[in-house]
This record gives sequence, structure tokens and C-alpha cells, in this order.
Amino acid sequence: MASYLDEKSTKAEKPALLTQDAKSSRTRTSKTLLAIFTLVSLATAAFYFYRTPTLSPSWNDDSGWPIPKIPGPELPAPVEPFEPLKRYSLHYGKVACWQDGGVWIKELTPVEMSSLAIDRFQDTARALEQADEDAFCTRLRMHGASFWQLPPQWPEHVNWCEAVDDCVKPTKKVSLEVGFPASGGVWMLDTSQGWDGLYPQSLGLRNALTMDERCEVIKDLGGRFCEDIQTCPEMAALLGL
Repeated sequence: MASYLDEKSTKAEKPALLTQDAKSSRTRTSKTLLAIFTLVSLATAAFYFYRTPTLSPSWNDDSGWPIPKIPGPELPAPVEPFEPLKRYSLHYGKVACWQDGGVWIKELTPVEMSSLAIDRFQDTARALEQADEDAFCTRLRMHGASFWQLPPQWPEHVNWCEAVDDCVKPTKKVSLEVGFPASGGVWMLDTSQGWDGLYPQSLGLRNALTMDERCEVIKDLGGRFCEDIQTCPEMAALLGL
């Protein structure tokens, strides 16, 4: 009788043991699936994090919150600065001034730079006040500077140049070398046909130590003298007439 009861009790306990084992198995399976899902989620997040480019925020004028801005038709990519950047720099080697939405540029000899009170051995910044810049432009134009409208219209397939006058033709081109003798008037040399027929004598313009020597070189190159600057037709472009 006791044996029969023990056997019956053992049979009754077996389903309970099986149930506990099943629950433990399901728990282990759930934990394993949760761990796998977590790893896949982390891997996916890391993939998108490293694949997505980081945008540098810029400040919106209408809001205090930084928002990313991407260059496009409405927001073009920033243009790297190009020469000229100063009234004179040793790197660029030419003299410039800004006026009327553009820039006047001329490569001057040491004698001409001295007459404009430009330091040949140090960089010189442009004037802070436009009135002062305009006054300097008037003087620079008297030495035959040419004018480039800004921003420049770069040639096709060209987005940027180190210097605007290296890639873009001037809006107003002046081809005239001048000299102002101490006795008055002006000596003028038309260079619109180039320098081929004037070389090597034209190198004397760079070797002149004084303005009077420069005038002598212009004379020897076939230049013309005008006693009254205001009445010389050639000087009209330089005077802004």
C-alpha cells in the first residue's frame, strides 16, 4: 500500500518539475533574445552615427538656437578670400584701393610707391574710413590703375583664384605709364599695344631712382609730354572724366 502511494506521489510531482524546467528554459531563451536584440540595436545606432556627417552649427539671425546649414542654391558655400586683401602686401606685390563696389589695382615701381607714401618693406592695410580710401583711390588712379568689379565673375570652370587680376579681365582697363616731373606737367606712355617693341629699354622704368629719371625713361621710349594734366585726352580715364 505504501509503495503504491509513493509511486503515485512521484507521478504527481513529475509534471510540476517539468513545468519549472520549462519556465527556466523560456526565461533563459528570453534573456538570450533580449541580449541579441540589444547588441543589434547598439550596432545599428553606431553604424548610423559614424556614417552620418557632422554638421557645424551656425547661428540663425532670427533665433538664438544653433541650427545646421548646408551649402546649396539658397546658401552658397563660403568663398575663400583672394588678393588683393590690403592696400599693399609684400606677398601680393601690387597696390590696391576699394571704391564703387570694386577694386583699383596697379603694380607700381618703387618711385611711384614713394610718391604715394607707401611703405615698400611692410604691409599696409586699407583705410578704415571710405572718405580716406576714396582720396587714395584718386591718387592711385593717376598712376594708371585698372578697375575690377566685385564680386568677380570668374571664368567658366573657375571657382576661385589666388588673385582676382590673375583670372578675371578688368572692368576698366588702363594701359598708360605716367611720370610727373618736378617742373610740372606729365609724361605719358601708351602701352595698349604691349611691351614687345619697348623691351629691354622699358626695364629702365624699374631702375629709375627718382620721378624725374622715370620721366626721362618714358621720353626715351617715345612717350608724350602734356603740360596741363586736365586737358590731356589720355589722362581723362585716370582723372575719372
